[in-house]
Amino acid sequence: MNTDYDQQDMDSSQTESTAQIYESIANRMNGFLYRSRRDESFTMLNLAGVVKKVTGYSDKDLLNNSRLSYMSLIHQDDTERLEAVIKQGIKNKANWNVDYRIKRADGVIQWVNEHGGPVFDDLGEVAFIEGVIADISQRKTEEDERHEKMEDVGDTSSQIINQTQKILQVLKTLKMLSLNASIEAARAGEAGRGFAVVADQVKELADETGKSAQSITQLMGELEAKLAEASE
Repeated sequence: MNTDYDQQDMDSSQTESTAQIYESIANRMNGFLYRSRRDESFTMLNLAGVVKKVTGYSDKDLLNNSRLSYMSLIHQDDTERLEAVIKQGIKNKANWNVDYRIKRADGVIQWVNEHGGPVFDDLGEVAFIEGVIADISQRKTEEDERHEKMEDVGDTSSQIINQTQKILQVLKTLKMLSLNASIEAARAGEAGRGFAVVADQVKELADETGKSAQSITQLMGELEAKLAEASE
């Protein structure tokens, strides 16, 4: 019933190679696929996708280190960490998932995520490394903004705690004055009875306010701890 469509699919598959199909799919990504050697420069052998959009260099610039190696783009502060992650992945025969920075052709620092893994030959040696490298600059910007907001909330909570501590100190002083007033009222006898009642009420109010202030301090401390966990 769908003979015409089936024939079109067959004709399409015959005119497009597998490489072309993968290239078409990869170009829809916000990154690129790669396969490289396991050498000092991680020499790129195959690249497919938006290489120039992410790095500022064309795939021809990077293939076989024609102009420069991809490894030379990686930020110097991230190189050692990336190499350690790859080494561990090869040792465990497992994939790795790591964020790091590269320096684009225009000098802009670009955050990328690499999800890669080793390819072993029949002798169990690493023949290639392959995976996908994606632009994550938007994600990093959002993470930085979220971190800044958390820091702002943390600063505000710290200020609240400091002010609460001051209130507690004032309340301690007020309770001490109330106690002294009660003692003096007791010495005054009947004349000081009214003053004693006021002193007791002040002490009671100070006690209740102190409990509330301590509760606020505890809650703000818990909030700061949760913010610290969320930012890790």
